[in-house]
Amino acid sequence: MTKLLSCSEIQELDSKTIENNEMTSLDLMSVAVLAVEKWILNNYKKNEKFSIICGNGNNGADGILLSCKLMLRNYKIKTYYINEVGSPEFNHQFNYAKKIKLNLEKIEFDNLKLIEFSGVIIDCIFGIGLNKEIKGKYLKLINFVNSLKNKIISIDTPSGISADTYFSSNHIIPDMVLTFHAPKLTFFFSEYLDKIKNVEILDIGLDNSEYKRMEGVGELIDINMIAKIYRPRKKITHKGDCGHALLFTGCEGKYGASILCGKSLFRSGAGLLTFLCDEKTKEIIYKSLPEAMTSDIITRGNFSISSEIKKYKVIGIGPGLGTSKKVIENFKKIISEVHYPIVVDADGLNILSRDKSLFEKLPRESVLTPHIGEFKRFAGNFENSNEKIMLQRRISKKYGLNIVLKGPYTTMTDSKGEMYINTSGNSGLATAGSGDVLTGIITGLLAQNYTPFNAMISGVFLHGLSADIAVKKSHVNSLIASDITENLSSAFKALEKLITPN
Repeated sequence: MTKLLSCSEIQELDSKTIENNEMTSLDLMSVAVLAVEKWILNNYKKNEKFSIICGNGNNGADGILLSCKLMLRNYKIKTYYINEVGSPEFNHQFNYAKKIKLNLEKIEFDNLKLIEFSGVIIDCIFGIGLNKEIKGKYLKLINFVNSLKNKIISIDTPSGISADTYFSSNHIIPDMVLTFHAPKLTFFFSEYLDKIKNVEILDIGLDNSEYKRMEGVGELIDINMIAKIYRPRKKITHKGDCGHALLFTGCEGKYGASILCGKSLFRSGAGLLTFLCDEKTKEIIYKSLPEAMTSDIITRGNFSISSEIKKYKVIGIGPGLGTSKKVIENFKKIISEVHYPIVVDADGLNILSRDKSLFEKLPRESVLTPHIGEFKRFAGNFENSNEKIMLQRRISKKYGLNIVLKGPYTTMTDSKGEMYINTSGNSGLATAGSGDVLTGIITGLLAQNYTPFNAMISGVFLHGLSADIAVKKSHVNSLIASDITENLSSAFKALEKLITPN
């Protein structure tokens, strides 16, 4: 389990670790700096030069102490500081540095170009507690550092990026971030994805029992978590045991969405599939997906949808569906009668966006899978990742829904508004039909009696993992939606290796 903590929780975890281990803040700082020192020893030879830039808070104190340790290891060190007075920890380390005659140089903001930052730059200007946008002379410094060709290593977080809040694009752009204990929520924000490319987690012995107790601001979904949820198929199994799903998808010009969705539903392990469709769609289904069945009940006058939907464990609605008057009418009938969670994507979401009162009629624990444009249509606009997360949490909690907001590091919220971030997948998923495949996977898992939450996080992770496996065989530019489906079996095998490694 990797829980993401708020800034205040990180500070509390530090305090609890200090208290429970009867140590001081300086002791914990020494442990943290030792972890950074070890990383540098493993990655750089003794003749390497380092320019360490220190603020006057605790991040700067880390930098001063690191400078001292590397100097004593015979690395070539230049240490730059902003002020001689700062936090108590900074003051202590600064005085120690002067005693051992560390090469300290004060930064003159009016003459930055005269400073010779040699070798690797280590960024210790600001830490996770930053609570405002960087401006003025500090912005001038950061822009100057970013303009250099030197490699940059940021300690704990790039200066200008807090642990949990987006402020602006004014920050250090590092080649590597050495962060303590766990990643920070902001590392997964879309605003920073192209800026934070390499992160290594350093263990500094923070109290794990206290860490587990904390509420956190999100949790990472990884293969170990999904392996615990995954249920291998029993040797004696009937197709009916694997669930019967209904898909209400596809219209003229978009029949491919139905096929992609149906194929991935079967590949996820569902036993039976019926399409709710008209005569024309039936012909296409039989030619492209002979394993599926069809129902044309919606083409009959005065039909009873309630008797039809009782046959199934789950309904997937939306891919390629269109938003005709008849489709909207049938959509409303389904959500008014169904008493189990459904999966809504694409045009199903567009129908909800046009009439937001329909959200109240959705069965609780249903799964919605919007991309960013669809999300904005029903949730409203937002300025940054913090506002996006707030909206997603609010809607999930208000209507008791599971929401998958697709994108790099897909965010998921459960019906209580708790947030989860997916760690599988790649940019090849930005391709036509990728979302239809995801809808099929989640619907298929629901048919197999996974809980809606487990179906959501497992479906999203498997979808991304299949894409990761696919690009190993080809290239991210060449990925198409069908490749995701074709590699689902390899994704399941990867899960089973964790369960039965031999």
